[in-house]
Amino acid sequence: MIARLPLLLLLTLAGGLGQTPPPPSQPAAATRTLRLLPLGEPPPFRQEVRDGVRYELEQDANSIPPRQVVLTGDKAATPIPLNLRRATAPLAVPTGTAPVVLALPAAGAQAAPVPWLSVKLPETGDMLALVWRDPAKPWSQPRTLVLPDSAAAFPAGKVRIVNLLPAAAAAIFGTERVLIPPGKTLLRAVAPGVDLGIQLAFQTATGEFQQFYSSSLLLHPNERAQVLLYRADGENPRQAVKTVIFNEAAPAVARVAR
Repeated sequence: MIARLPLLLLLTLAGGLGQTPPPPSQPAAATRTLRLLPLGEPPPFRQEVRDGVRYELEQDANSIPPRQVVLTGDKAATPIPLNLRRATAPLAVPTGTAPVVLALPAAGAQAAPVPWLSVKLPETGDMLALVWRDPAKPWSQPRTLVLPDSAAAFPAGKVRIVNLLPAAAAAIFGTERVLIPPGKTLLRAVAPGVDLGIQLAFQTATGEFQQFYSSSLLLHPNERAQVLLYRADGENPRQAVKTVIFNEAAPAVARVAR
């Protein structure tokens, strides 16, 4: 028994030398989230009567954003519904500075998705991309503004006012008036359970400020509020400026493992 041990040991070593070691496991690509929020107004309802029956007419494709888009690189081509004035569910996107490309779904089995929108993101962090169009341009040529969406950058107990107008806007809190330049945002603390009176105005071509909104904001614990100002893109709008205001639960703050 003792004499056989060296032979068995040699055979074991020889077998081990002939095996290919398993490849090192690759770490999963880091991801963060992106939400899309299209802004605008749906075109007027259109219909026609055929044989005494009313039929709704399909809207012009460029008068509304695509009903669905897909994230390029998604092998499953999961459709992402787009609805005016409503944020999408968070989409997992990789970290890095490479643009995120959204495309129209493929029309057939052999067709490829058609790129629709390229969103440039910072290297890290969760983001919210506001998407809108200039009144003279179609939805095939949208504009975007990317905002931080993490709990650290936009925590609970805050209201964020975003000015997408081509002119300055003003937010009035009681006797305090704060100017918001075009394309800029204002972040303000709001105590939970306390009504915050707010008035909004925009600067006209004559330099005067015209008020278009007056109400109050109320946040519950763990809530934050978005106030989005944009130019009306409907046909002959009665108001030149539109506002979208909504409260939402702030995301959980990520904890660093120790």
